[in-house]
Amino acid sequence: MYTIRTDRPLNPVIVAILATVQAVTQALGYGYLLVGATARDMLMTHVFDIASRRATHDVDFAIAVENWERFHALKAELVARGDFAPAADKAHLLYYQPAQHGTAFPLDLIPFGGVEQAGHQIAWPPDMSVVMDVTAYAEALASAVEVDIGNGVAIRVVSIPSLAALKLLAWNDRGLQDNKDAQDLFFLLQHYHDAGNDNRMYEEALALLEASGFDLPLAGAALLGHDARILLEEQSLRALLAILADPRKRDRLVVHMTRFAGTESDIATRLLDQFKLGLQMKKIPAA
Repeated sequence: MYTIRTDRPLNPVIVAILATVQAVTQALGYGYLLVGATARDMLMTHVFDIASRRATHDVDFAIAVENWERFHALKAELVARGDFAPAADKAHLLYYQPAQHGTAFPLDLIPFGGVEQAGHQIAWPPDMSVVMDVTAYAEALASAVEVDIGNGVAIRVVSIPSLAALKLLAWNDRGLQDNKDAQDLFFLLQHYHDAGNDNRMYEEALALLEASGFDLPLAGAALLGHDARILLEEQSLRALLAILADPRKRDRLVVHMTRFAGTESDIATRLLDQFKLGLQMKKIPAA
């Protein structure tokens, strides 16, 4: 189990949201995990002391539910506790204490599991016109890590390899127009070698390090791809590789990854190449 660094404490409001959702999902018997940018920050910044470029107050939970009735029951229970209010126009969104914080602390609930249709998609009721891809969420739940956030509360959080996979899939699902997921993927690729993998880089991944000319970020990106491959089902793996094999998507992904740091486009391209290499690697070769 990971623990939050004492010199990198979480925002107390975020802690309160996490603790409430954890308590409600546990009481209802639902499988859950923290995903999105808050999961990124919790692991990279508050556990591994790697500051991210993009701050967030968004809290995203993926919830395994058998049907939509179970999802609505979760929302109703959260609202009944008095701290959450539903958004008027988005079925998946709640706001934490809006009378005090306004819309500053949104809680996004992403259902998957029994509500999925063909191709790992969900269509939001009542009219089913809004469709979302939840590929690889089941694998993310199975590989989730626990983080002690204090006061006896441990939160299930998406692992970094699964988060990288979800970020790439989310970027592809959002019409290729949103930079946020691409920038988060760039950040994970750049810093995976430093996220608790120091010893692995010179032991298990030494061959990757040698092949990259002892460039730690490049070797780390390959290791991230390999670690993601281990967690993914074949269909999810094929979906990731198909995105990276499409030249137009790949070029746009590089642009989005480096939108605010264009001089790093060559670095982004090389990191993506290494990530793809790792995804295709069944086993890390011996040094």
